[in-house]
Amino acid sequence: MKIFYLKREEDESGVSGTGRVAQGFVFDNGKVAVTWLSEHPSVTVYDNIGEVHAIHGHGGKTVVEFEPDYKRACGELKSVIDNFSLPELVKEKLQPESPASKIISKN
Repeated sequence: MKIFYLKREEDESGVSGTGRVAQGFVFDNGKVAVTWLSEHPSVTVYDNIGEVHAIHGHGGKTVVEFEPDYKRACGELKSVIDNFSLPELVKEKLQPESPASKIISKN
């Protein structure tokens, strides 16, 4: 599931305001749910994100801003950390016979 916001630069209708005006979710099957961040927080389900953009985009005055995929990002960082070796990284940067390389090799 992906989280997004509708960010409006100009409010043509005078109803929803500007800035982040709605929050939505794109489900794994492509369906989309949108709720308005206003005093009338209705929820609407769309067949896809293209419909949301076509209906609420107002000729580019409203854009879809996706939140980062935090779960994926954390998984990537964990993989890097789990496989990280400072001595190996340093060895790659040093000349093989340098004094620093010899010290690292002993430890």
